[in-house]
Amino acid sequence: MIPAESLAVFVLACLALGATPGPNVALIVGTSLKHGRRAGILSAMGVNVGLVLQLVVVAAGLSWVVDLFARHFDLVRYAGAAYLIWLAVLQWRGAGKSVGLPTPSGHAAFGRGFAVAFANPKTLLFHAAFLPQFVTDTQHPGGQIALLAAIFAAIALVGDMVWAVVADKARAALSGHFSRVADRVSAGILAGGAMVLLAAGRR
Repeated sequence: MIPAESLAVFVLACLALGATPGPNVALIVGTSLKHGRRAGILSAMGVNVGLVLQLVVVAAGLSWVVDLFARHFDLVRYAGAAYLIWLAVLQWRGAGKSVGLPTPSGHAAFGRGFAVAFANPKTLLFHAAFLPQFVTDTQHPGGQIALLAAIFAAIALVGDMVWAVVADKARAALSGHFSRVADRVSAGILAGGAMVLLAAGRR
């Protein structure tokens, strides 16, 4: 059983991480600003399915997957950065236009989130190092790691949904004459997410 004090610290750490913008948040906010709440939420769901799969890898002790991501760290993050930049260019070129950049389908919005979640190998390596610090049963850690992973995933999902809703509210406030501004801010946020990936190191 994990002590209540350790769980409390873990939850606070998860909340702090959820409030810290990164590539995943950049995609969710950028999507909501351009395409609205539904697309933003679907992107958030895709992000969190990817996150859950990463957490499953850690909870299941699949160290070979972690090693694979570590070996191809730069390749994965460069691909993710290129994808975010491509989305940013599309949104910048479609700024203020009601046509020319159609709203992504539900599957496409979900797929974008899922792809970006796996485009940052640092998150998988972070989970592999972070979760075990709160495990007290070192002989049978599987159950405790699974519990910690579930808590982390739940907090991340709620946090990402909040980002999507807040961005949609901002989009509504910037509608009309300011739609071009919202679209270019969205493109800038996506480009910022790409820069975060490019700047990411192994540590």
